[in-house]
Amino acid sequence: MRDVIIPTDATARFNTAVDAVVDAGRGTSGFILAHGQAGRGKSVAADQYHYQRGGAYVRVWEGWTQAAFLQRVLFEVRGKNGDLPRMSADRCKQAVVELLERDRKPVFIDEADRLAIGRIEDLRDILEMTGAPIILIGEEGIFGLLSERRRVWSRVAHEVEFGPINAAEVAMYAMKAAGLDIPAELCGRIAERAEGDFRLVRNMMLLLEKAAKAAENFRVDGPMLDDVISARSWRRK
Repeated sequence: MRDVIIPTDATARFNTAVDAVVDAGRGTSGFILAHGQAGRGKSVAADQYHYQRGGAYVRVWEGWTQAAFLQRVLFEVRGKNGDLPRMSADRCKQAVVELLERDRKPVFIDEADRLAIGRIEDLRDILEMTGAPIILIGEEGIFGLLSERRRVWSRVAHEVEFGPINAAEVAMYAMKAAGLDIPAELCGRIAERAEGDFRLVRNMMLLLEKAAKAAENFRVDGPMLDDVISARSWRRK
């Protein structure tokens, strides 16, 4: 199966929101909040934008201290040149500010809902000093995190919700990734069974592709899909 990325409505809205803040003046910059359940394509959209149009991309690790977090932010903002910096948190933050003042570019913080509120405040400091757009990507718990501080929430310029994958997107992905021709009704069943989770849809496609190759028939029918659906529960606990 091919590794492909399909265009979705959420991805288009995400790109538009980031472009708007990047193109805005420093004084009108702000946070962009990209949120939704796991498997909805948030990380893929952010990584694709970063790869195609530039910026710094940080994936949060559980339990990062302030110093560890800002060291990683500095490493990504400066372009992964050299070793991971071992400076103090304050020195890292100042270095990030200096770099972004010279080259204002978006900073993507993936799995931001894993951060402590103090790290969000660090990002607010960077935003206010540089006007560089900061994109916070996370699951629904990120709302509770940001609402702890009004001064943070008031700086959210755009919200982009990533909803469940729909039947049309399932059909497009099936064809592009695996060459599978799946009728609209069956695509709807797949989307419903996967509860809109793209990762589960991808796993279904792997099994459907295997079945299609064995049958030498890449048009998926009801019995073929029934066999795949019965292979596991496909439900998240």
